[in-house]
Amino acid sequence: MSQRVEGLYLRSTKINHNSLIAELFTKQFGRVSFIFSISSKKNKSFLFQPFHFIEFSTAYNPEKKINRGSKPEMVLPILDIISDIRKTGYALLITEILNKIIHKEDKNEYLFSALKTMILSFENKKFNPVFGVFFIKQLLYHFGVQPINNYSSTTPFFIVSDGRFAATIDNSLDEKFPYEIFHQLLGMKIDNVFSFEISTLNRRLIMETLLRYMNYHDLINTDKLNSIKILQSLYD
Repeated sequence: MSQRVEGLYLRSTKINHNSLIAELFTKQFGRVSFIFSISSKKNKSFLFQPFHFIEFSTAYNPEKKINRGSKPEMVLPILDIISDIRKTGYALLITEILNKIIHKEDKNEYLFSALKTMILSFENKKFNPVFGVFFIKQLLYHFGVQPINNYSSTTPFFIVSDGRFAATIDNSLDEKFPYEIFHQLLGMKIDNVFSFEISTLNRRLIMETLLRYMNYHDLINTDKLNSIKILQSLYD
């Protein structure tokens, strides 16, 4: 029996001139692969892009590795993200990260709703590159490895291996690492992100630390993140 399913784009592979296989993080079933027929006349292939939420029809069968999807439509109007190269850069990076850390067995409606809220805010708010590090920080929470925000005058140094602040310095971090700003970011809600300012250097140091922290917890292999080079070229 056919039903309408909503999913966030993770990646796609075109298998011939009129069909592709898309991997989507769906609200109902977690990460699933679907094959779609695409027509150049209807220009449906543009739907399958980073940060796009797509609703489509499918007679989903959990026993199949690849199900068939049809009648795909955009759920949210994502216009600013695809027209602003700065937003596009972050969409590419974060989608690459999501593609690597969301697995087939993951079904998490709470994560799905959180991703939708953050992406919609990114679309509607004025661009602020702090959003990128905030987004990654939020992912840590949803995957159960969020750092402990116990920053204080007696515990001012973040320790990557412990995931908390301590009295002694972590020699693996850059000597200019912005501990207090990192502490503020860890406690930040999405409503405050778009007015929060972090310098390019501090943003890069925090981004590198968050990605290394994800690598430490085996969420991602940061050496294989291709989009990070593109992103850095936009801001450095």
